[in-house]
Parts: sequence; structure tokens; C-alpha cells
Amino acid sequence: MEVPSFLARQFYVAGSLRNTPSGFRLEARNPLGAGTLVGVGRIAVDGQVIAPEAVAALREGDAEPISASEVSRFRPIRVAVGDRVTLLVDGERLPAGTHRLEVELFELNLGALRFAISDPVAEA
Repeated sequence: MEVPSFLARQFYVAGSLRNTPSGFRLEARNPLGAGTLVGVGRIAVDGQVIAPEAVAALREGDAEPISASEVSRFRPIRVAVGDRVTLLVDGERLPAGTHRLEVELFELNLGALRFAISDPVAEA
């Protein structure tokens, strides 16, 4: 299911795209309802696909991130309303400017959710 851009913008924390010493990160929050993430599909920045092994998710309050390649029906990520999740991407830092982020997630009851947003890299 393609998530409309106005809905995707509710999940993405605007201005959260930032470079880190080992790559970059971005944040999402769940404003709508409880869900269970059972897989991470295609993630791309400016059309460049990022390997799931290079992506980890850290839910606010959790001690350790979970690798996107480990998320499954056997190791799901449950999210409640208001939960914030930081996606940590290991790899190249992003150049200054606006970037297009494409994300595909698999939710237990809804199936594939695909959305795209654009945001500039925030100054550190």
C-alpha cells in the first residue's frame, strides 16, 4: 500500500535527518495507532538503495538498536501511539542539501507500506 505523502509527513520527524560520525540518522514517531513491524524492505536515499544490514532502529527507551535485517515475525518491533524510533544508517554521510528518502516497511496487519519524503540535512 502506498502511503499518501500527507500521512507519511505525520510519521517523519521533520528536521531529524542528520549526519553522524558513521553515516546518518532520521527519526519517526507514531501518531496514529499501535502496530507491529515485521519486516523492513527497500530503503533508499536519492535512489541509492541501502542494504538492510546497514540500518538499525532504536526505539526511544530501548537500550539497544535492532538491525533492520533482523526484524521479522519472530523478532517484531511493536510500536505504540507516540513511540519515537531513530533509524541509524551506517555508511556514507550525506552532502548538504535536500534528499529524497524512500522507505518500505511491512506491518503485521497492513502488509507493505511504502512512502517517500524529502528533507534537508540538518546542521549539527
